[in-house]
Amino acid sequence: MNLDWHRLKAVVFESDDWGLCAWVPDEQAHRVLADTPAFRASPGQRYGGSTLESAADVQRLTAVLLELRGGDGFPPVWQANTVMASPDYARLTPPGFEVETLPLVDFPATPARWSRPGLWDELMRAHEAGVWWPELHGLHHLPAHAWLKALRRGEADARRAHEQQSPICEAVQASGEYDPAEPAATRALNLALAVGKFRALYGRGPGSFCPPDYRWDESTEADAERLGVTTLQGRSERAGQALPRLKHFLGRYRWPEQEGVRFYLPPRIAFEPAAEDRSARHAIVEDAHGRIRDAWSRGQPAIVSTHRANYAHLDPARADAGRAALRDLLVRLAGDEARFFTDAEVRELVERGWSARAIGARGVLVRYFGVPRAPVRLAAPQGTVGASLREGGGDASVTMAGGEVELRLDVGEYLVEWRRA
Repeated sequence: MNLDWHRLKAVVFESDDWGLCAWVPDEQAHRVLADTPAFRASPGQRYGGSTLESAADVQRLTAVLLELRGGDGFPPVWQANTVMASPDYARLTPPGFEVETLPLVDFPATPARWSRPGLWDELMRAHEAGVWWPELHGLHHLPAHAWLKALRRGEADARRAHEQQSPICEAVQASGEYDPAEPAATRALNLALAVGKFRALYGRGPGSFCPPDYRWDESTEADAERLGVTTLQGRSERAGQALPRLKHFLGRYRWPEQEGVRFYLPPRIAFEPAAEDRSARHAIVEDAHGRIRDAWSRGQPAIVSTHRANYAHLDPARADAGRAALRDLLVRLAGDEARFFTDAEVRELVERGWSARAIGARGVLVRYFGVPRAPVRLAAPQGTVGASLREGGGDASVTMAGGEVELRLDVGEYLVEWRRA
């Protein structure tokens, strides 16, 4: 296999919370909730102005990604860890909140105050451009049992947030959707629903999974495995572990890390530039760049964690600053001739020496590091009558028969484009 992770300079941007209707839908909600305990606490100071992304937020982030190219000539890809549903506040009514299970609105639909006109169209444009890649971040990102219990008890902060179509309160902040404190049956059901909704929305199963708030245990991994989701993010950051800093440090030296069919990505490199004052942002970029290079020196892909709140925020200046810092980091990485991957691509390269990622409906990006000219076969989408190689270096050929494309490639990256009937 012609794969050298030291020289490949692989980077994955894992970005959590896309599609999440939290913390607040609008400025009015933030004003009403700013003095509640969850918003006064440290996480609230960091995330209190976080809101559902707009079409403009996605458009601006996409523009930053399309401006640059990696060492293979392709733009950075944004792995958007996406939440699949939101509470249906219209059916979640006081005083009794009498529901058997949490009523939901499936993404891209939203509760009324969270409406973002044009968002779905902009997400699809970014996907077609090859810079947006959704992965799974849970069903609704909420400890539903704990939240409903707080609402039914009449806890003041939970009730006030609910009136603003926000779930954020102390009870929610103390737990997580897959926290072991939530009933096991609820956690299993939530994950099955999340995977099903993901598949229905995107036409494929999740390639990886990041449990919200890094709160989960072995039972959630087993549930995910039964559902065919066996690539997991954030294991080294999982909450509740003994000696967490030591675990994170040691995780840097377990690569590749696999247990049975489960595949674990390396520890995350935090990149949260909009959460700090302006004077600190240059240092944040420098620090992230240095730790990315450290990962390469260990022969690993660099896994960068960067939350949506850096790029979609009630304060437009804060989102602008986050995008500017991201651009600075990407310029440095482009200068290093880094290549940009998704989790699924990283796993495929480890396990078989080549990877394939759809670039919207028009084609597929194939990265090949196997024996030169050995056959690689891909299923062609329905309605495809042929395929051609439009980008990529080296000697290559493509043939199609029986709904399948056979590629014979030299080592390198290739864009295979479909021809439709």
